[in-house]
Amino acid sequence: MKKLLSLPPNLVRSFHDVEGLPASDYFCASDPVGCRLGSGGGTAWLLHQARQFGFLNDERCILIHAGGQSRRLPAYAPTGKVLAPVMPDGANLLSVCVPFCESLMHAAPPSLQALVVSGDALITTSEPLPSIPEADVVCMALEATPAQLSRHGVYAMRKDSGAVLDFMLQKPSESVQQRFSDTHTLLLDIGLWMLSERALKLLHERAQASDGSFVNYDLYGQFGTALGLHPSATDAGLRDLTVAVVPLPGGRFLHFGTMAELLSSAEVLTRVPNPQRIWVENSRTEGWTLTHHHVITGVPRLDAPISLS
Repeated sequence: MKKLLSLPPNLVRSFHDVEGLPASDYFCASDPVGCRLGSGGGTAWLLHQARQFGFLNDERCILIHAGGQSRRLPAYAPTGKVLAPVMPDGANLLSVCVPFCESLMHAAPPSLQALVVSGDALITTSEPLPSIPEADVVCMALEATPAQLSRHGVYAMRKDSGAVLDFMLQKPSESVQQRFSDTHTLLLDIGLWMLSERALKLLHERAQASDGSFVNYDLYGQFGTALGLHPSATDAGLRDLTVAVVPLPGGRFLHFGTMAELLSSAEVLTRVPNPQRIWVENSRTEGWTLTHHHVITGVPRLDAPISLS
């Protein structure tokens, strides 16, 4: 399965040397210099680049967006969060994420050409994968508390229509959620989207200006909110796309977007208690005094003792 990675610019040329992964399986690119394309524009640009360079023809693929500026997790800004080690043996987020994504694509109908996933989250499931239906857009989802739903994208399906998307909301307050509690099932958007060639074509059209340049376009906040039977945003060209929402039984969503989430998610993933919330990786900290809530990476041995409070 071909993998396409959106990475920080400084990592693109050295990725294969750093990770030892074959260039025949992994294609890397970054947004154009000085331009932030967003999740939708970045998806269209990454596919365009992979095809321009002959890496991708008609093959199905997995797109992993890991090129964010990492302002909330600066320790991994140079490499992107996707290369942050998350297991005791040093396995990084990418190596843990890819097998699950590949299993999803193998289980999906052939008409679904691409799987888009965020590089700062890990989704796993303790149960067999559900049946994945035919649709232009298939979104994997999880049940969540109202507080969790208020911080993420939310799928709303009428309780009498099964998995068919009615509309999508972005970070709805708990009072907004309450308005739909009697008529709709609300599920958490975990950023795993499968797209048909038709959906990819329409996404590409919205992410490209008339002069051929790519523009900022949000896959979830713009493309997603214009989908469904009664979309919350208006885009007539997307109304005919069929959309299915598939809950992941036994699913787990671990986010690594901030330092606090890195600490809490790693604790869940490794099952190693970390009451002080201290993360030390690739560093020499002999003689240091550490208290709590520290993320330390890439620090050489220092002669002077250091105390962090």
